[in-house]
Amino acid sequence: MSTEIYTEMVSWAAEQASILLKPQGNRWLHVQGVVKTARRVGKIFDEEDYAYLIAAAYLHDIGYAPQLQQTNFHPLDGARFILSSPGNMRLASLVAHHSEARFEAQLRGYATELQAFPHEQSAVTDALTYCDQITGPTGLRVSLQERIHEINHRYGEIDIVSQAMYLSLPYISLAVARTQQRLTQYGLIS
Repeated sequence: MSTEIYTEMVSWAAEQASILLKPQGNRWLHVQGVVKTARRVGKIFDEEDYAYLIAAAYLHDIGYAPQLQQTNFHPLDGARFILSSPGNMRLASLVAHHSEARFEAQLRGYATELQAFPHEQSAVTDALTYCDQITGPTGLRVSLQERIHEINHRYGEIDIVSQAMYLSLPYISLAVARTQQRLTQYGLIS
């Protein structure tokens, strides 16, 4: 892909997120915080991976937009929207699997549907998880422990979202640690 195509992808993602998530209040603030962190973290990547990280940061919660909700599982609804709009499978897959969504998919009965999107295991997926998990609901930076506590408090400990967080925590913790290690190697403070 050329620089122009990457720029167009990120611009499209920013526009869609703004249109669909601005009316969602804190959800939009969270997304903006994730993007801000992604721009800093993305400095460790080449042009292509940087663009995918930023676009995915804008779109990771797009499935919460009421007009896109089909399954009530935002990673899948967001990925389907991306696949139907620009048709970019890698971007759709990053959104589908962000923050170890496979655990919630299993609990909700959508594991098979999620498998339609390849699960990329890379520094970019780690970085997206990192950015999402250290950003609170109002866009402010939080620790992973604070994020877990906030999710449990917001949803309640018996909710599927909290259960999925508990199951995915070992994988999320590793993604956060790997990203922090990469940032340290590149001389960026995590």
